Amino acid sequence: MDTLRALGPLHRVCQVCNLWQWRLDKESGLLRRSSWLELYGWTVLVAAGGYTAYGLFQEGSGSGDADEMTDAETTISSIGHTVDFIQLVGIRVAHMAALLEALWQRQAQCNFYAELDEIDRQLARDLQMNVDSRQVHRRTNRQAMWMLWGYVASQSLILVAKLVAPGSRQFPIYWIQYLLPMLVCGLRYFQIFTAVLIVAQRLELLLDALRTLQLQDTVAETETEMETSGAASSMMRLVAVRQLYQRVWSLVALLNRSHGLSILLLVGNDFLAITSNCYWIFLNFRQSAASPYDILQIVASAVWSAPHLGNVLVLSLICDCAAQCATRLALSLHQVSVDLTNELHNALITQFSLQLLHQRLYFSAAGFFNVDNTLLYTIVGATTTYLIILIQFHMSESTMSNGSSGG
Repeated sequence: MDTLRALGPLHRVCQVCNLWQWRLDKESGLLRRSSWLELYGWTVLVAAGGYTAYGLFQEGSGSGDADEMTDAETTISSIGHTVDFIQLVGIRVAHMAALLEALWQRQAQCNFYAELDEIDRQLARDLQMNVDSRQVHRRTNRQAMWMLWGYVASQSLILVAKLVAPGSRQFPIYWIQYLLPMLVCGLRYFQIFTAVLIVAQRLELLLDALRTLQLQDTVAETETEMETSGAASSMMRLVAVRQLYQRVWSLVALLNRSHGLSILLLVGNDFLAITSNCYWIFLNFRQSAASPYDILQIVASAVWSAPHLGNVLVLSLICDCAAQCATRLALSLHQVSVDLTNELHNALITQFSLQLLHQRLYFSAAGFFNVDNTLLYTIVGATTTYLIILIQFHMSESTMSNGSSGG
């Protein structure tokens, strides 16, 4: 399994973060079950659940102290604190969901790479196409470094902006509580990105095979024997492409099953984070005195939502790109030159066309919605709607406060 070896550094980091419960046998190249990693994962999951429950009870018991915090809330509404708490709970729930799914669907993750190995073998045997594992290794490392530096830059700016603010002694505690699960969720995102890009890479190889198939049919027109031999070879390659597409479709089904719940809750948490930070930007604008401190707080809120927005953007783009590869595959199939008088050719093209029509590739968030470019429009619309609702609550709160103080 060259792909598994190329992704070795990623899987070792995922083992530390409880997102991968398998170990790679160096001699056989097969995945082996690790009971210690599973025990480690369940332990961390129970601890994370207990800590989240403790935080909920602590917040509930501390709600009665709101009267003593009026001086500290001169520039921030109580709704803002509630939004922050919801955002913290959201990232913790997304973190626990990622850990639970990694344990619950560990066999599906193993089957994903087993099916991937069979696809690579059939590509090499039937189409003489090999996947460059070194390129996969370099590309994965490069993308991981870009994503890591993005998180480091954004979180460093947020921490500096909040620490220079007066009365921000409690923020580092909140920041650490938020940062640790956010990094694990970011790693889960990177797992999903890598799996989708692996699928897209195999689809691109199938596209290249179909284009080569068309060129072979065009060249073999001079001599009868060469034409017959070329047609037979083209038919065999077309059958192989059809079988490989069936395997890639099964591979996507395994990906949806092993990562669908994580996609659902990670995207939901990103929606919460984007909406809450947009609300904080509104609060800062409303109470801003055009000082450098106020501008820095607005920038910090915008930067806080940048990793969440980037995750949704990248996920939507690469999933849509992989799905479009299947559409391009159907278009390339109908551009292949065939003998219209040959019933075998026509039947094979028709069957493959029906297969592409009924076995469409799509990436799903546990069946609730498909992940493609339309997800971006949905999040923008939902964020706008809930932001208006939060602003209305803020206006009502301000009106009630002014009325009580005037009385």
